[in-house]
Amino acid sequence: MKVLVAGAGGYLGYWVTRLLTESGADVVELNRRGVAHHGQALAGDVTSAKLGLSPEALEQLADVEAVVSCFGSVDWEADPASLVNLHVSGVRNVLNTAAALPSVRRVVHTSSLLALGRAEGTVGNRELSVGQTFRNWYEYAKYRAEAVARREQRVPVSVVRFGPLLGPAPAELVPLTGGPLQALPQLLQGMPLLLEHSGRFPVYAGDVAVAGQVIADLVRAEDAPAVCTYYDPARPTLARILHELCQPYGTVPRIVQGGRRARVAQRFAASRLGLAKESLEYTAPLPVLDPDVLAALPRPVRAERPGYIAETAEVLRDARRVLSSVTEVSTS
Repeated sequence: MKVLVAGAGGYLGYWVTRLLTESGADVVELNRRGVAHHGQALAGDVTSAKLGLSPEALEQLADVEAVVSCFGSVDWEADPASLVNLHVSGVRNVLNTAAALPSVRRVVHTSSLLALGRAEGTVGNRELSVGQTFRNWYEYAKYRAEAVARREQRVPVSVVRFGPLLGPAPAELVPLTGGPLQALPQLLQGMPLLLEHSGRFPVYAGDVAVAGQVIADLVRAEDAPAVCTYYDPARPTLARILHELCQPYGTVPRIVQGGRRARVAQRFAASRLGLAKESLEYTAPLPVLDPDVLAALPRPVRAERPGYIAETAEVLRDARRVLSSVTEVSTS
């Protein structure tokens, strides 16, 4: 099987291409730099029509049977227009290209649980537009992108939603923005972090390697679900995740109970100290997920590796990356 992976150069893309290659697939890795970790490199741009590919390059993709869309910025402070354009126009361009390739039988679109924004009540796989509000432009962009993928009629699309993903990969690929890792510099400097319920709520985190396997399984599935969701069934709380991330550094994080007003003050103080304004956007619980969302995953689902959360911090510690000031894009 030949698979085109758009966004292959990122954190999740690294595992998707690795696992597909290990299973015997012929993988074409599309990203702006035109470099590959495990398959064949292809330089392209999802924000351009036909992914910025020449007629000759498109001809070489004529035998592609599946397309994976796992690109996207994880920088929640990026320019709103560029953020929405990347996610929404990028998904449209991937779908248009996939529909034009004669052998494509499935597209796997990577979405986020943050597309649900501040949805109220219990949410399952079928729900998307539930009258939710959004905390930032990233959530809105992911919502719009998933809506585009769900409306596609020319080629079958499977949407898979993830929460924050953790686990090892080459250190330069691990995103330091847009999730629990973004709070690590603040915690390692001994600064307190104000969280609702002191962080004792799940953020539906998962092992990035298992997420990559879920996508690989969807690519190969004969009857893949239209929408599915993956997260660690143990549902580690945010407090536990932050403690495990700090453990390799020998630090105990200072997590403090805080309400909405306290969190606003925290953002202001963080910016004055040179930290990211959105030092952690998971300060309040996410929407409540119906436990049955996991039942739609292709079986069997690979079990999480013990210690995958702490492994993330170990990679960053060894690379001495975590205390640097960065703004990253996971893949493009």
